[in-house]
Amino acid sequence: MPSTTPKLTVAVEAYLDGIRQIRSTRGGTDEKSLYGPLSNLLDSVGATLHPRVFCVQELADHGVGHPDFGLYTNQQGQQSKAKSGQKPERGVIEAKGVDDDTTQVAQSPQVKQYLKGYQQVLVTNFRAFTLVVGDSEGNPVQLESFTLATSTAEFDKELKKPRAFANKVGAGLGEYLARMLSHSASLVEPRDVAWLLASYARDGLARVEQADDAPWLASLREELEESLGVRFEGEQGTAFFRSTLVQTLFYGIFSAWVHGLGVRLRNPILSIGAPRVGLCERQ
Repeated sequence: MPSTTPKLTVAVEAYLDGIRQIRSTRGGTDEKSLYGPLSNLLDSVGATLHPRVFCVQELADHGVGHPDFGLYTNQQGQQSKAKSGQKPERGVIEAKGVDDDTTQVAQSPQVKQYLKGYQQVLVTNFRAFTLVVGDSEGNPVQLESFTLATSTAEFDKELKKPRAFANKVGAGLGEYLARMLSHSASLVEPRDVAWLLASYARDGLARVEQADDAPWLASLREELEESLGVRFEGEQGTAFFRSTLVQTLFYGIFSAWVHGLGVRLRNPILSIGAPRVGLCERQ
């Protein structure tokens, strides 16, 4: 499941610029008028995955209503193998207006109904995204989230400079969506596990780099230098410190996770399947 961060950032920039153009006209709606940029973004992210994932807008009613998008894999799109009325393998998308609260939408009767038929729903208001799955009783459970802007006003302000906005959030959003489009895929190969961990690590590294010389990061660096008896000097030292920090955190957490599951799983790497919770929460 390869993922290319620069391509994802470019896709996010196109998405943000498309949203900006539509909203600047003040002639569209807060929801359906924005379907085009969202669809293009999902298809661009899905193209980096194996198998490729693409979205189908205005999904047919499969007994639980009409989600805004269905997420299908490339194999499902092959006419020779396609089954009439087949459901999207990677879940559905429920989009609302930019003023709506994704947390509230995630708990709505509409999303709960979709979960009965599709098991997972990615809820978005175009400035925030939340993955929702059902618990053992079918109740909505919110997993990993990603927020571009906490308010419509902030979103519109950032959209004025889509390239700068994409440079700041593009890698994170792209990696997040790649993981969400792969959430229901079973992790049956070591390379799939490696891809998932690398995605979280790239996301974490981007956040650490954005923090730059934040007091907490400088303090942690000093503590590590003193404890390990090393010095992270110059630009190369800084890059090495950040990379080492992120890899240690994410791969260490995963090792503990596998160790905890190992008492129940004969081969945890090959038998984990799709994790039902994210390794971390992105707010």
